[in-house]
Amino acid sequence: MAQPFISSTSNRNYPIESEHRSAGQRSLSAMTLLRMLFFLLTLLYVLGMIAFGAAWAFLGERQWWVAMLVNFTPFLLLPAFLMFPAALLIRAKRSALLLLPVMVAAALLYASYFVPRAAVTAEPAWSLKVIAFNVSSRHQPMHRIEAWLRTMDADVVVLAEIDRSPDRTLPRMSDLYPYSIGQDRRNGVAILSRYPLSDPQGWGEDEAGYPHYPRITVHVGDQPVTVIGTSLDAPTGVRGRVLLPDTRIRLVNNAWDMLWGYSDVTRSAEVAAIVDYVAASPNPVIVAGDMNLVEQSSDYWELASELRDSYRETSTGFGFSFPAWEAFGLPPGLPPTMRIDYIWHTPDLVALTASYGPYVGSDHLPALATIGGG
Repeated sequence: MAQPFISSTSNRNYPIESEHRSAGQRSLSAMTLLRMLFFLLTLLYVLGMIAFGAAWAFLGERQWWVAMLVNFTPFLLLPAFLMFPAALLIRAKRSALLLLPVMVAAALLYASYFVPRAAVTAEPAWSLKVIAFNVSSRHQPMHRIEAWLRTMDADVVVLAEIDRSPDRTLPRMSDLYPYSIGQDRRNGVAILSRYPLSDPQGWGEDEAGYPHYPRITVHVGDQPVTVIGTSLDAPTGVRGRVLLPDTRIRLVNNAWDMLWGYSDVTRSAEVAAIVDYVAASPNPVIVAGDMNLVEQSSDYWELASELRDSYRETSTGFGFSFPAWEAFGLPPGLPPTMRIDYIWHTPDLVALTASYGPYVGSDHLPALATIGGG
């Protein structure tokens, strides 16, 4: 009798199906592990941001490490916007939910930076085109900066960190700016003007008594305007040099000083003195220069209690002005990471335009504004 034929095809498929199932399980296990690791990374990041936010809210900037981290707030929040799409891509729902509050906090802090500003409709009786520029002349040649200034047609130029002998800097611009005043000191301030100057204050002190905010009155026709030129104290020290000797790389020195020797006590005192002076001034006031503070700091808001930030009044975006990385030998085109150069004005004046200029040799970008009044 013939034996019935029994197919073995299904039996032969078992090993193949088993291999596919095993590969799928391994893939599933790898993805599960990836999601778990991503969740742990997200949890550590979010807890760190919560700790920083709580310290900032309850301690303010009394603790040096909080004050230092405030300088980098936009970049502390940035990872959330990079991690969120990654969480969606790998379907890590819990990680995505954890990141949402950080993104909401970032939106509350910075969304207003990108809201278009209303244009000034009323034409002012007069206006001043002002440039504030930390030229860092100890490290950069001035001829390139002077050539750029000659193309800008500014009325008043505030220069910070000029050469110790201003007579080597100011007379070269006297054909454009017949009125000028400068400090004969390291990292001094100078003001160049097309209009007459009077009532100088804070220009003649010796180095030990120098208040980092010298003042002058600019006469625009019959209108006196007080201009305060600033090069406020940088919130860094040299305590770290005990561990790390001075190097030939300024970027390394500056970063180490900030990390190990951060202190904004002197700068805060200078800001308080400026605010007191502005509150008592009978003239409209413009405060311009390198202020060594960021927009999130309490010192910024101290200034904002009496003054208006011309860039924030007229322009959008972060407006970062420091550092210009090219000055440190890095490739051109890298964006700065802080806004520490400002042109402020009292509420009786109005900012018509404000922006930041290009890299022209210094480690700062120049601040530009047109201020009107009358």
